Amino acid sequence: SATFSVYCSRTLNHVTVASIRSAMNAWDWHTAAEAYGFDDDDAVDRALATLKLDAGDGVGGLRFRLTYGPSERRPVLIHVHTGKDVLTEEQDEAEEWLDAAGGEGVERIRVHLNSTTEMVAIELGWSQLKDMGVVFAGMVAEYMAGAGCGLIRDPHGVWWAVDDQIPVQLAAPA
Repeated sequence: SATFSVYCSRTLNHVTVASIRSAMNAWDWHTAAEAYGFDDDDAVDRALATLKLDAGDGVGGLRFRLTYGPSERRPVLIHVHTGKDVLTEEQDEAEEWLDAAGGEGVERIRVHLNSTTEMVAIELGWSQLKDMGVVFAGMVAEYMAGAGCGLIRDPHGVWWAVDDQIPVQLAAPA
């Protein structure tokens, strides 16, 4: 699967289905879709017409499930991890990514990783990187980063901060 990872230094206990839905209602989905390379307004509208966010069952940290399109399409799963073992494993993996990364923000990321208290994993299928799934997942990642003082690693290994609600690239694979 493809994953947006959000390394948060503040708790996400206050994040609910209602708070994410409220944020989603304010987003300009057409502009967001264009930023991800999708300029077919009809396709965006079709995906939005079926967009649904529900609470997860909590198993394995599953906090939310995002669905869109036909019922057989894989859901976007949003996990929130707080356990020390999982966080340590994720931080070690992030450090490995950073060892192969370049960019002005590498040191900022390393410092931030040491203050990570929660980690969000937003999982989607690789094929969803070519449809609105990547837009939905990316926007939820940005929301979670804002809510939890987080930094994002996208499925391509590019690191982002959200400064004043604007994504700013910090580092990328060299």
